[in-house]
Amino acid sequence: MSSRRTDGTIGPELVVHGSLNGKSDLRIDGAFDGELRLDGALVVGPEGRVHAPVSVSDLELEGELRGDVTAAGAVAVRPGGRLVGDVRARRIAIDDGGALEGGIEMDFDLPEGEA
Repeated sequence: MSSRRTDGTIGPELVVHGSLNGKSDLRIDGAFDGELRLDGALVVGPEGRVHAPVSVSDLELEGELRGDVTAAGAVAVRPGGRLVGDVRARRIAIDDGGALEGGIEMDFDLPEGEA
């Protein structure tokens, strides 16, 4: 279980459909279907299910996410996590037992002279 503190939670008994935009961290232990854009971190718990394109600061995935992901910082797929979609982020980590089905594009700037 993630120890990251979040500002809001979609609990295990909730199913949310639609578009969610905001400046906050969010944890999803239920289901979300639509479009998700956060200026903050997203944690998808072990029972969480997301079917949406996602744009966030950071992503920690312990459940399932189906959709393309854009993260300004890091994407971490934890054991039991499953990401189906293309990922664009500065840092990407896939732990043993985590799965990614899709493409990876890493955003980073090379120091001058290393191009």
